Amino acid sequence: MKAFFIGAPICQGAAHCFLYLLSAICQFPMFRIAIAVCASLARHSLADESWQDTPILTSLWQATSSKDNDAIDRLLDSSESAVSSRSGDGRGLAWWAWEFQNEYVLASIMVNGGDILSEDEDEAGKPAYRMCSDNSDCDKESLLQKAKGLAEDVKKAKEQRAAEREKEDFDDEDEEELGDDEF
Repeated sequence: MKAFFIGAPICQGAAHCFLYLLSAICQFPMFRIAIAVCASLARHSLADESWQDTPILTSLWQATSSKDNDAIDRLLDSSESAVSSRSGDGRGLAWWAWEFQNEYVLASIMVNGGDILSEDEDEAGKPAYRMCSDNSDCDKESLLQKAKGLAEDVKKAKEQRAAEREKEDFDDEDEEELGDDEF
């Protein structure tokens, strides 16, 4: 596809034409402002759809801040989306783990498929790990190494809990079958 714009070289494809037009438009201050406003609104609109305060997030925050590892295990075992869920301000479990310097929660996030060093940002434009690196009392590298050291133990404990739940479910099914045969 070839197109020709007045004062422009011949465009080679849609992407090239789009970039040329965008660069031409951005030379006008009002268009730059309009583009920035639209981008900001789009970002917040997308964030509003998936960033919601929920009871499980409140429980995760409480468990993380109080270093209640058993509660963290129960909550993460009960919800596949808990690791990636975000509250209204765009923060979630990873932000709180770094904020409260909770290596167990960081390890749990890794074991449950989360990325504790993700560049995803909260509403303030900060990735989770900045909760630590912006705090002079927090040693990010030391905390990260402790979390990595705990990850294998957290994984084994998670697998053990899953096996116990499976056994309980199997035992419950056996009891239900016996109950049906009695009548």
